[in-house]
Amino acid sequence: MNRARTTSTRLRWICAFGLAISLYSLYVKLKLGKDENYKPICDVADYVSCSLVFKSNYGDNFGFNTKLFYEQIPKNLNQPNGAIGCVFYLLYFLSSFFEHRWLCVAQLIICSYTLILCFYLGFLLVFVFYNCCVVCVTIYIIQTWLFLEVFRRYKRLYMNK
Repeated sequence: MNRARTTSTRLRWICAFGLAISLYSLYVKLKLGKDENYKPICDVADYVSCSLVFKSNYGDNFGFNTKLFYEQIPKNLNQPNGAIGCVFYLLYFLSSFFEHRWLCVAQLIICSYTLILCFYLGFLLVFVFYNCCVVCVTIYIIQTWLFLEVFRRYKRLYMNK
């Protein structure tokens, strides 16, 4: 039982870190939308800049709205990545209080998809933007950590029996 509590606690801390970074990302995105001269702390140098990424088409809906739909989609469907991250980490945090098999499998599947999304965004960061976004890389690390923890939880609950 102690191991289960430790795994759930780690999962909640990872979600809290992810939520904090997503909130900062959302704050920077909204601030950049209002003030073009705003320089966030994550803009360290010309090649280490989060504002370049956040201002791009990939800063909303992970860029899928412009790649999948060639016409403009409604503004309420075009959400910043940080807002999507906030919802994601909040839902993961809340779901960590339950240990149902179907929920654990759903968490593992969703986490796998978001890890693939991180590879996609990381590829864009390196090969399209030629940039390093500290906030983005931090989210990729947190997402990888979350995947490993969810997989560890799944193994503990269902593969060792």
